[in-house]
Amino acid sequence: MNWLVQDDANPLHSKCSPSGDSQDRPRACGVIVGAVYMLPLLAAIFIFSACTQQEVTLKGTEDQLAKPSTTSGQQEVIYPDDSPSVPDGKQAWRQMNCAVCHADTGKGVKVKCSLNLADKAYMRTQKPVDQFEFISFGRSGLKHPVVSDKLSCRQTWDLVFYVRSLADPLLSDAQIADMDSVFGSNCAVCHGKKGYGDGPLGRNLEPQPANFRNFARFYDRTDDVLYDHIANGIKWEGMPNFLGKEDKAKNVKFDQEYIWKLVQYVRHFHETNQPTLAQNLTQSESKPEGK
Repeated sequence: MNWLVQDDANPLHSKCSPSGDSQDRPRACGVIVGAVYMLPLLAAIFIFSACTQQEVTLKGTEDQLAKPSTTSGQQEVIYPDDSPSVPDGKQAWRQMNCAVCHADTGKGVKVKCSLNLADKAYMRTQKPVDQFEFISFGRSGLKHPVVSDKLSCRQTWDLVFYVRSLADPLLSDAQIADMDSVFGSNCAVCHGKKGYGDGPLGRNLEPQPANFRNFARFYDRTDDVLYDHIANGIKWEGMPNFLGKEDKAKNVKFDQEYIWKLVQYVRHFHETNQPTLAQNLTQSESKPEGK
């Protein structure tokens, strides 16, 4: 029965001849055309099934592919997920025996160390991120132990902020509470009550007010820079100057001393005076109230 006629112009465009059984012709045409369209799909399935049978190998031994140096980020600065704890940093200070050279006060042991970590003027010129890099990885030309293989990233940040507290002790909870209302009436309208830079007025400013909880940004700022921004303002960004002004409702004068307290207040958004390690929490809870 001659019921299929091939179209030479397009092999897929086959047509049935008028000869043969009229009921069989449509069914047969459909089967053949479907088979033609299925050929590429079958070829693709064959190719992919062949690939799955091959073993994929990577260059290097298993030890070379999975080792601490591969996952450590080399000398990359990794910022913490939460605010570093100064009490926890004190534990890291003890663990690393830092007082052997720096003394308990940070003023340095004669002959062993001439650097005074308790010097406010010096510490206020230091960026937290630079201190993290120095403590973690060292610096060419300076002999100092590195902690990247001894402390976790979190512990190192805790240590950085403990070292900074030797020069400028953190604000107490009572001081922070007293300053909350001053911050609320003078700063929160732009920076938000919790320092996220999401105050109602800040939404209309460009650039937007700083987010004090942005670790990468504020760990790259010295205290001197923060003081300058608060005291003298940043006019091209809408940040007002506060030095010499007064909040009469709160009975607060923004003199140099209070501006430095505001610097510490800003810092409290990205550091904490609360312990987080289990042993520190136990010690804190065991202390008599008010101590």
